[in-house]
Amino acid sequence: MSNDFYTIRLNTIRGNEEIPFDLYVAVGNRLVHYTRAMDAVEVDRLRGLKNHGVKKLFIRPEDESAYLKYLEVGIEALSNKSVAVEDRAARASDTLIVSAENAEKNLDTEVGYESQLRQLEQISGFIGEDRKAIKGMLQASGLSKDTNQHSATVCSLSIAVASKLEGFETKELTELAYAALLHDIGKARLKFDYNRPYEELTKDQQRQYQQHPADGVGLLAGKPFISPRILGLIAGHEEYGEGRGYPEKKNLFQMDTAYQILSLTNKFDRFCTVKNLAPFQAIDPFFEQNAAFYDENLIGTLATILT
Repeated sequence: MSNDFYTIRLNTIRGNEEIPFDLYVAVGNRLVHYTRAMDAVEVDRLRGLKNHGVKKLFIRPEDESAYLKYLEVGIEALSNKSVAVEDRAARASDTLIVSAENAEKNLDTEVGYESQLRQLEQISGFIGEDRKAIKGMLQASGLSKDTNQHSATVCSLSIAVASKLEGFETKELTELAYAALLHDIGKARLKFDYNRPYEELTKDQQRQYQQHPADGVGLLAGKPFISPRILGLIAGHEEYGEGRGYPEKKNLFQMDTAYQILSLTNKFDRFCTVKNLAPFQAIDPFFEQNAAFYDENLIGTLATILT
């Protein structure tokens, strides 16, 4: 399968509408042409792909700009209340996963950066305005199976928590969302299964794992569109409690609210993955084990949006 192709998510394709690019589907280790540009894919065909477990499609790299424009139109429709909230939530969830999968690549160009920015703003509005949005997104994404899915879930949870609090302006919320989407990009350098419980990693693996926030900052520091604020959030996303995290063992309670939100949502989704629990099942056991390490108001807000 060619690594040159651009990965997209099935739920971002809108049925019965013309698609301005060719689509390819993976069959074994090769890509097969699925539909031609300017054709419409019937809803039943999309449903058939879903029923066969297909979640990803592929486009040629030269069609990336066309896909980004197509994606923006779909995201703008998140405010269309004539579409079921479950369908809008699935589209929002898959859009975040696509953004996470292609985040570093998109940050190479102003077009890619601006597209991601608009997507995050639209999704933030959707989550903030519809109380069913975050639940629908979590149900659509399912348990985090990889770093991209984890990053998307942490992003949506961070937006949901921040939207419930007072004091977050649009820019601050977008920077938090961006940092959440990129927070684990440093894990790309790890050469072992880091989804295992931390306690099961060898001492050397733990040391490497603790380095991933700094590695992420190193990868992104030269990107022209990444603000110092976003880099700071990424650097501090594994700090928690009173010096229990890393890499600097900071007191999370003395850090500002955005840092605390990103730490909390990251810890919570990783807990869900390690324990193999859906977010709605993980609330009580997570809080029993971690309540002392996070601000009571933030924990209560997270519980509220999940119940």
